[in-house]
Amino acid sequence: MSVLKIPYLPAQAGMNHLPLIDIENDPWPQFADESVSASFAISHYEAGIRIRFVAEEPWLRVQTRPHNAEVHLDNCVEFFIAIDGTEGYYNFEFNCLGSVKVGFGIDRNDREHLADELVDVVAKGISIDMNSLENGSIRWELTVDIPLQSFWNHHLSNLAGMACTLNFSKCGDELPVPHFKSWQPIVSPEPDFHQPEAFARAVFLPPNDL
Repeated sequence: MSVLKIPYLPAQAGMNHLPLIDIENDPWPQFADESVSASFAISHYEAGIRIRFVAEEPWLRVQTRPHNAEVHLDNCVEFFIAIDGTEGYYNFEFNCLGSVKVGFGIDRNDREHLADELVDVVAKGISIDMNSLENGSIRWELTVDIPLQSFWNHHLSNLAGMACTLNFSKCGDELPVPHFKSWQPIVSPEPDFHQPEAFARAVFLPPNDL
């Protein structure tokens, strides 16, 4: 696919006008579920990245969890990013109550977790909206600000012009009917979003390139 161009938006700007991008791949067909849909929009600002997730699904199974706990068991959305030219990638995972897990490493094993005081900063930058639909499904939105200090192995001061690779996913491992969806296709014998070779290329646009 073409390179995803991530727009710059000032911190005070909303992002509801940005088009949503579907998270619609079912890498593991045995878990495909047409009753679940998810999408995202992404932008960046002076001090970080802002992501809006929108999900619709028939089941709600969630709890407030400690920092860096197993939020993927719940109604969950995820963001994976590798900063171009460096080894390793970050995973940011959020359940629909705003519990947060952040890790870094070269694969799914032996990952470092973001310090609790920085997870606090990420969690405070989350807003959630949840509604019941007439068809019985739940529609929920989660918007999160991810500050640059969350990328603790890279010491970033600015994102404009920077390249990266990334992926987005939607899951619910312990819902009554589990599901595993991704933005980019993944080839793996079993559900596993920690596949940096499947990440798509992206670039953070400078402020004057809207």
